[in-house]
Amino acid sequence: MKLLETSFDTNFSQTIHEWAGEFASYSRSVLFHVYVPFDKPEELENLKYVRKILKEEFPTSQVIGCSAAGMILDGQIQNDAIVVSAMIFEDSSTTVIVRTSYEGEGSLDVQKLLDFVTGFPDLKGIEALTAAPYQPLLDTGSVIDTIPENVEIFGAIAVGDDEHPSFVFAGDQELGYGRTAIIFYAGKNLHLLTSRMFGWNPIGYPLSVTKARDDVVYELDNKPAYEVYHHYLHIKKDNNFFYDALEFPWEVQADENTYYIRHAKSVNPDGSIVMSSNIPQGSKIRLTFGDPRRIMKHTRQTISEIFEFGPQVVNIFNCFGRMLFWKGKENIEIQEMSEYLQTTGFSALGEIMRYKGNTLLNNLSIVTIAMREGTKVQSVTVNPDDLEGKANIPVTARLAIFINTITEELMQKNDQLNKMLYKASHDALTGILNRGAIERAIFEKCEQNEASEASSHLIMFDVDDFKQINDTCGHAAGDKILKDIATVINDYIDTIPGSIFGRWGGEEFMIFICSKSDDQVKDIAENIFNKIKNEIPHEKEVTVSIGVTRYRPDDGVIQTLERVDELMYRSKSNGKAQITCDF
Repeated sequence: MKLLETSFDTNFSQTIHEWAGEFASYSRSVLFHVYVPFDKPEELENLKYVRKILKEEFPTSQVIGCSAAGMILDGQIQNDAIVVSAMIFEDSSTTVIVRTSYEGEGSLDVQKLLDFVTGFPDLKGIEALTAAPYQPLLDTGSVIDTIPENVEIFGAIAVGDDEHPSFVFAGDQELGYGRTAIIFYAGKNLHLLTSRMFGWNPIGYPLSVTKARDDVVYELDNKPAYEVYHHYLHIKKDNNFFYDALEFPWEVQADENTYYIRHAKSVNPDGSIVMSSNIPQGSKIRLTFGDPRRIMKHTRQTISEIFEFGPQVVNIFNCFGRMLFWKGKENIEIQEMSEYLQTTGFSALGEIMRYKGNTLLNNLSIVTIAMREGTKVQSVTVNPDDLEGKANIPVTARLAIFINTITEELMQKNDQLNKMLYKASHDALTGILNRGAIERAIFEKCEQNEASEASSHLIMFDVDDFKQINDTCGHAAGDKILKDIATVINDYIDTIPGSIFGRWGGEEFMIFICSKSDDQVKDIAENIFNKIKNEIPHEKEVTVSIGVTRYRPDDGVIQTLERVDELMYRSKSNGKAQITCDF
């Protein structure tokens, strides 16, 4: 496998002609990537000429391309002209096929894609270059993930802006705006390895995305999203917002195992932020800092894995925002691979890669696809410590490291404090509020409801014959009954707004009910009685004796607590397994 590269210049036609003379016998196994500067409309005429020459010199080869920025040529990023690279596959079993989504109205016919993949022997990788909107990509990704995991999935988002819309193209077809082009890589002796590089350093406390829709985040912790930049970083709503905020992207935690990076693009008048792509409502985010040391450390680790793989060619999709972050040092990461390996690629608006079974759109990352035919001949050996040393650490980065270390320590202390507070307010056996916590809550709630003229009720219940259960079945069985009651009733009480449930002591439980009528509270007590009777597993039926009363301001909280306790014991003395109330 070989890689040839050139840019469009006065010698372009002669260069391609020389390539054809040398590699004519591989014509069917040549794949061209063509990257077009997105912000130079004059290059579209040159693109027509480029495609014409490629068709004439390599009539049976595959051609794919897109609008781009930061095109890699000879191991360096450049933006001046169209860049053309040719991957030449020398193994006779290697097959490369390009398909597009041009035929239909939608972004991609996923079912056709799956049918095609199923019948494709020795499929090793799927590359997507796309100018499609985010939501169709998201919908497609979930289906693509049904493809066997041994198939690498990767790609990039074509570059564009409001004045220069992004596009893709393939073969002889016209430019596809809002479309997708896909490459299928197959071969018995073809090997691919995908990797991604992040390196952004989380800083500050986690924030909840409390209001978001698609790529617009309205609120973080119930405050306008812009406040996180204004309050903590003093970043203004001006023309520099994109570049200032770029140094502080978000680490998004969608679930326990899924993290990715997103960056802010602009601020709306209402304080909402337009992000680089969708962020789910309910997810957690942390601001991150572009710490060159951490970035290069992650780059070093990933490059070492790539070198160990022993590739012949490395395809690189580098985020456009990451390129801007380096401010004149954008080649620092690319050069580390290009010094030892043949590389190609460009800086995209987003990088696609399947990771741990999920195809994700990444931002501010580098996605690499290491390729080789056959067994590796020799791995590149370098001193990885050299990589980190090439990134100078500015004072601001050192301060960020200092602040982040303090933040992490404070978060650990906060977690310890929260655990202590939880233990102080929750019953160790059942996990619900303990007597002290629910008693304090009853005093507070009764006072609040009295001021607002809302009703307050108490329900207290005791497990019947609990001592007999412990004596005959053992304390473990008794503990299980208490825990099961706590789980069942807590789940039920959670459905009643403003209500509080806790363990009063031993086998006694207390419930505070807010803003309900007397009849509604009676129904709640009946439901509690029936749930315990019917849903608590035990060799014998478990019943409870219940007391119910209403809080009367003239009596006060203490007298109300005494009254509900008396009513509960009246239920027990009258035969147990019943409800007694005083209204």
